[in-house]
Amino acid sequence: MTGLIDGGVLLALAALILVMLAGLFVLGGGGDAERFSVVARGFVTTSATVGVLGLVSLVFGLITRK
Repeated sequence: MTGLIDGGVLLALAALILVMLAGLFVLGGGGDAERFSVVARGFVTTSATVGVLGLVSLVFGLITRK
């Protein structure tokens, strides 16, 4: 059961990281997307890592659920 909750929280966190990235771009006035891509790459990498950990935790929770 803990794996299911952890997986859901981590997936929500991964989505929140991507929403924060979009918010930063919009709040910064848009502008030069090529220069912003350097910052965006770190956000996307972090979000993907957290998302994969969330999926692994969710699958583990589904398999071991009693």
